[in-house]
Amino acid sequence: MAEQEKKKKKGTRRLLRVGFVILLLVVGLGPLLLLISYTRDINLVEYLHRQPVQEGETAPEPLEREPYLVQYLYRFCDHSSVYEPDSIPPELDLPPAALVEMAVALHESDTSIQNIMSHLKDTAGWYVADMRVGSEGSYFTFTYLDDFCPACEKCYYLGIYNDGEDDLIAVFQGKPPRGKLIKVTGYRVRDDLREKLEKGDIFESLDELDSILEAYTS
Repeated sequence: MAEQEKKKKKGTRRLLRVGFVILLLVVGLGPLLLLISYTRDINLVEYLHRQPVQEGETAPEPLEREPYLVQYLYRFCDHSSVYEPDSIPPELDLPPAALVEMAVALHESDTSIQNIMSHLKDTAGWYVADMRVGSEGSYFTFTYLDDFCPACEKCYYLGIYNDGEDDLIAVFQGKPPRGKLIKVTGYRVRDDLREKLEKGDIFESLDELDSILEAYTS
């Protein structure tokens, strides 16, 4: 009987030890299991809030650029500029519709520009300055040639013109020293005003001409 009681006590102790170990595991691993479960739930929430991708749906393709650039050159001032068609400032002239249609048509076909240049006799100061042929078609540079850019066109100045005998006061359009002669006055250049006229005396309107000349001739 004594031996049986000892065996029962040993069995009870083993059970208590196993139960104690299980209790420790539950208490120790519980927070870790909750953390893992929580992070999985967050990932699931993020996943559920993602926008579904519709089958057959594709991202919109970027708009193709126009098959030409526009360049502005000026004879009397040093300014020049090149623009994409959609960025041309409103104060500048636009290429003639015939040139634009030609660029688009040639860009979409294999037609040579030489075959149609003979039809472009009146382009109002516009020229086809460059053509590049690539795998995507033909691209062009349209050049507009004029005397002045819009800013210089509104400027005038008094300067000196030599007629072969005398230095005379003259009126120029543009900005010194690259102006366009528009009028030669009959007034000779005075020595005390020569330096100022050599630099160019700028004014903004021809309406001011008479009053400005009076200062040089009185």
